[in-house]
Amino acid sequence: MLQVVDYLKANGFTVYVVSGTDRFIVRGLVEASPLDLPTQQLIGSDESLVATDQGDTDGLDYQFDENDQLVMGGEFLVKNLDMNKVTVIQQEIGKQPVLAFGNSSSDFSMAQYAVNNNKYKAKAFMLCCDDTERENGNPEKAAKMVKSCDENGFTAISMKNDWKTIYGDSVTRK
Repeated sequence: MLQVVDYLKANGFTVYVVSGTDRFIVRGLVEASPLDLPTQQLIGSDESLVATDQGDTDGLDYQFDENDQLVMGGEFLVKNLDMNKVTVIQQEIGKQPVLAFGNSSSDFSMAQYAVNNNKYKAKAFMLCCDDTERENGNPEKAAKMVKSCDENGFTAISMKNDWKTIYGDSVTRK
């Protein structure tokens, strides 16, 4: 996927990571990777944020002060999966994507949004984790994913057959 991101960036595309994982975890993972994407292009699930001394006071009734720090409040605001991904893409990016890449059925709404009623030519790709030697693949789940891709007009990508490298040389499978 790193090569895909590099290719898209080199050819004028703006690349976003839109994940169901917590937004702050997405930021940390991408910042520690060679992706080189700015924070505003990293979208994930959102949890409430509160001031350390805020307690149960509503944010409209609380004034952040010099002694406060911003901490996670523990309440999910948006779990960025399924239809929520479509909503968040529109709210944060404001444009219908022309390419979508996913790896689970919770990415199907995003893929459908990309390819349907788009004024541009669009395509959706789904990664199928079918490699049991280099990855903890599940051939049965991968076969279901391929079938769903065929039914929906998405392109299935096989980790086993389409990827030369899954992890770098210094990474070993356990």
